[in-house]
Amino acid sequence: MTLNSISQKIKYLQNEIEHKAIYRVKPGEKKLPAKSPGKSYSWQIYLRRCMYNPGFLFCAAELLVDLLPDKDIQIAACEDAGTCLGFAMSTILRRPMLSIKKSRKVYGLLNFTEGSVIGKPIVLVDDLAGSQNTLKKALHTLKSFNLPVADVYMTLINKTKGTHSEAYLNDKKLISLFTCDDFAMTWFDYVKKYNKEPDFGPYF
Repeated sequence: MTLNSISQKIKYLQNEIEHKAIYRVKPGEKKLPAKSPGKSYSWQIYLRRCMYNPGFLFCAAELLVDLLPDKDIQIAACEDAGTCLGFAMSTILRRPMLSIKKSRKVYGLLNFTEGSVIGKPIVLVDDLAGSQNTLKKALHTLKSFNLPVADVYMTLINKTKGTHSEAYLNDKKLISLFTCDDFAMTWFDYVKKYNKEPDFGPYF
């Protein structure tokens, strides 16, 4: 598939996410268990269903790299979901990537990061920004080692709009390609929009 314009690329990514990466609970079926005890979800985003497709991954990475206000940076990906997106962006920029663990390794060097620091301002990258806990922990890790952090951080989807309070990371600006408003998130919304039932396909 040849995508020649930004609008074509956005439409392609949006369509892939809409039909392949959002699980919607059918009315009458049991909701999905949430991270918080006693909570449940009527939908859930599974972006790696798309991001493990190289065509999708590099299309998204190219658009995010284009949105960087300064390209003299290093990408730091939040493990594990942001790693493939961060590596694709780093490949485009021809710069080494840094990945940041959710917790320190318990053996060997007891390290918090993988990769090499190159002294450039670090742009944090993840697949989603919701509660932003992963991003906040990553920012804390970088600051604890006095590493330079860029003024922006990047995700594929900003979930804060309509689902979480917009708790941005201090004075950092969040740059994303999409928000939840760009998709038919619930079963009812999807049926209304497309006049058919969603088909998430098999999962194991």
